[in-house]
Amino acid sequence: MGIKIEKIKKVFIVILTFLIAMLVIYALYANKSRFYNTETVKYSQITIDETNDINGVISTYSDKNNKEKFISEIKKVNNLNNLSNESIYGKTLYIPLTKNWFILLRFPVII
Repeated sequence: MGIKIEKIKKVFIVILTFLIAMLVIYALYANKSRFYNTETVKYSQITIDETNDINGVISTYSDKNNKEKFISEIKKVNNLNNLSNESIYGKTLYIPLTKNWFILLRFPVII
């Protein structure tokens, strides 16, 4: 009788392990866009000081089409109300990067 209970426990554990493994695989597959999406925003850190002006950073990392979206993203990520140089001087900010900047960061152009 004791041997049957042990076998039932082992079979139950194997079935339960298999079901959990299938659920994990399904969860990863269902959310694969979060892991492999090329549209995911990546961030870089930059410190605002004498060498880096916030207006220069905005003009460098954004273009005319997405400037307002870029500014709002900086405010949202860094939990800021305004982006004046006086209020953020000396702070390290997270800057959202676009596809074009990924290429430049990987292969910098020396001028």
